[in-house]
Amino acid sequence: MWISKQTVKSTELPLIQTGKVTMSGQNGVEAVSTSPQRNIEMYSPYGYYYSMPTGNNMLIARCDGNSVSMGVLMEDESLKTGEIKIVSQSGGYIYLKNDGSVVINGLIIDSKGAVRNGSKE
Repeated sequence: MWISKQTVKSTELPLIQTGKVTMSGQNGVEAVSTSPQRNIEMYSPYGYYYSMPTGNNMLIARCDGNSVSMGVLMEDESLKTGEIKIVSQSGGYIYLKNDGSVVINGLIIDSKGAVRNGSKE
C-alpha cells in the first residue's frame, strides 16, 4: 500500500515549473518541461492577445487539472522602473516611457503630442 502511494506521488507534475515552447499556433501551445505538455491554456491581462513563439522559456502552472501559461521569461530590456515595452518577434515595438512619451518603432510622440523621428530605443 505504501509503495503504491509513493508511485502515484512521483508521477504527479509539480504545481509550477518551467518549460520550453515546442509548438505554438491555432492548434494550441505545447511545451517540454518535466514531461511534454499539450493544449496549454494561455492567460494574459484583458485586451492582450499574442501567439507565443517556439523556443521561449515559459512558466507553466497546474490549475484545475489543466496546464496554464503564466508567461515567458523576460529578456533584459534595461527599462526604468514603471516603464512598459511591448515587442513583437520581428522587432516592432511600442515603448511607454516615464516622461510621458511613447516610442513606436523609433518614432517619438512626446507627452504634449508632438511627433519627431528618433533612434531606436
